[in-house]
Amino acid sequence: MNIDLPFAPPPGLTNPHVQTILSSVARKALVPQRISDFIAGTIEEIIDVADVRLVVHKNAQPHDPQAPLIMIIPGWLGSAQSSYVLSAAQYLWQQGFSVVRVNLRDHGNTAHLNSGLFHSALSHEVIELAKHLMAAVQPADGTKIPCGLIGYSLGGNFALRLARAIPDLTTLAICPAIDPYATMRQIESSFIYRNYFVTKWRKLFREKQRHFPTLYDFGPAMQLSSVASLTDYFIKYHSEFDDTETYCAAYDLSGQALTGVKAHIVAAADDPIIPAHFYQQLPDSVTVDLIDRGGHGAFLENWQLDSWVDRYCGHFFDEQLRR
Repeated sequence: MNIDLPFAPPPGLTNPHVQTILSSVARKALVPQRISDFIAGTIEEIIDVADVRLVVHKNAQPHDPQAPLIMIIPGWLGSAQSSYVLSAAQYLWQQGFSVVRVNLRDHGNTAHLNSGLFHSALSHEVIELAKHLMAAVQPADGTKIPCGLIGYSLGGNFALRLARAIPDLTTLAICPAIDPYATMRQIESSFIYRNYFVTKWRKLFREKQRHFPTLYDFGPAMQLSSVASLTDYFIKYHSEFDDTETYCAAYDLSGQALTGVKAHIVAAADDPIIPAHFYQQLPDSVTVDLIDRGGHGAFLENWQLDSWVDRYCGHFFDEQLRR
């Protein structure tokens, strides 16, 4: 499906790196200031599911208990407080949807909640969390409340895996990571993106060690300066996988991994982190709306740094969940 909602960024905002960096850096302070009332109305909840504790942030529709529910999964090392997650959640809430922003394990200052480490192949606990959240909004009279899911980047990869496990979930993946190993190599090719993720990952390791000093010593990781070397280290010393290739294969969605899965992808042809060719060989059941510009999940449509993809999400779920 293609949503008729043209994206035309103004001069100066057409470069994919400008889009990506401004979305990550400039919106970090801007978005929370704009939506402070929405944030103030959020309920934070710790949910015990699949032997782990995960944190979600909920904004229900106060006058419509049967409003459709939209769950949002951030990208790798992002959180429920990431600007793109907050922005989409607030927009959808204004459109009459209830929203839940999900923190993956260890994300969003939750490293203290579980002794085990997050890794990207951990889909079971996220599937169980989604089932829990979906069941929680269903009324006792048997009325079915429709539910949707948004995932960004790695969160998009999770979202597509959830769509495979929960067919009733209406799923939208934004610039999802399809081939994890190739995506890692793409990040490695850029000094800016490589350092961004290395800095955030090492910070998470330090937090995990601070909370569980008898379990972890990440001193060696602090000496590593690439995503590839950190991944190799993590897989060797802190995972059940034989090597990085085996680990990446565990959540690789290329080829026929999504055969029969009904989901929708919106992505940018100029994405500097996940090139568009990753979306060319997906099964027909997964529809793709490839936009000429937008960077990596940014889609900034003006110098107020509003994201066009928020409106895209609104149109998509209005059509899919309110038909």
